[in-house]
Amino acid sequence: MIKLQCDILIKILLAISLLLFRPGLSLAQDTITPDKIITMFVDHADGGKLSKRHMQKLLDALSDAECHVAITDKLTSSVQLVFDPRPVSLVIKQRPDYRLIARAKTTDNAFHVRGAIVVQASRGIKNLSSLKNEWISFVSKDSWSGYHLPLKLLNDAGIDEHSNSFYFVGNHIGVVGALLHRDTQVAVTVEPLAKHWAEQNNLAIVAVTDEVETGGWWLHRNVSDITMQNCVRAVTGLDGNRYKTLPAWIGGFVVPD
Repeated sequence: MIKLQCDILIKILLAISLLLFRPGLSLAQDTITPDKIITMFVDHADGGKLSKRHMQKLLDALSDAECHVAITDKLTSSVQLVFDPRPVSLVIKQRPDYRLIARAKTTDNAFHVRGAIVVQASRGIKNLSSLKNEWISFVSKDSWSGYHLPLKLLNDAGIDEHSNSFYFVGNHIGVVGALLHRDTQVAVTVEPLAKHWAEQNNLAIVAVTDEVETGGWWLHRNVSDITMQNCVRAVTGLDGNRYKTLPAWIGGFVVPD
């Protein structure tokens, strides 16, 4: 009886949180009952805007496809819908209770990404060893394309936090923005965006990393089939360029093979 009461209370709290995040929403009017709401966590390790406005836009798009979610800012084993930008082969080992429902594709329609190390083209730099003692902007220490893979290239060239100053900006756009405004001398970002920005802003790509798989949306196995179908339809209908709370290199999502 106590467990049942706790479960009911949790569902009610989730419904309340959805109402708070969506001002003016009526559960009766939209026929959204607590049992139709699942918890969601968006991992910003690889960037994405953090404002409520941008998260609200994502929330509305999911709700329009009948995938009703309540946002949580902490990832626990009970969260039901998770966006994780890390390589799918890594996540699948860490989340046996989840299934991959949508794979991220890049703005180039690829399912692998590479990191890129970028400088001002006017400097004429051709090798990484020339970057010693310079200021370098990264996304975050948890970003694969914006830190892990490029760091290996830099380390191999004798560059680390002792030889250079490292700055963690939080997203790919900010990384390149720091370079363009000359707040840093080197930017570490994802290759598709690096190519796009290099062409428009007289930047040069000094090196690119090996490729790594994209991430995607993961759904807990305790979620009903009808909710799964709604959420698959919702996330695969997202145009990555419109939803800035997700990493800037994402062009959309597809159902995995």
